[in-house]
Amino acid sequence: MQEWEYNELIEYVDEVFSNSINDGLDALQAGGRCMYEFANVIEEGATEKTIFYISLARLQINNGVLSVRIYEEVGNIIKTFDVDNFVDELGLDDAKDLGLRIDSLKTEMQNAKVIG
Repeated sequence: MQEWEYNELIEYVDEVFSNSINDGLDALQAGGRCMYEFANVIEEGATEKTIFYISLARLQINNGVLSVRIYEEVGNIIKTFDVDNFVDELGLDDAKDLGLRIDSLKTEMQNAKVIG
């Protein structure tokens, strides 16, 4: 990750999502706005894409829903995630933190209301 620090990206996704909610959008619409705002970030690489989708999934779940697209993306991330693939780019502590976030989403996603 060249342009984004790990925590910086998480915080910025949170900020855009929260601002969208404050603007009167629901969690699905706020997620859509985030996807639009972060389209270039998602395309930068696997690390940025993983951080983005994990962050957005948690925000939507915390607001009572999860979009099908986010659900599918995070499901694929969970299936293929290996913390060792992220250590070089993120450092050990941030890679472990990302792994913990992904592990917690495994359970949270099972209880989430998934909406198309």
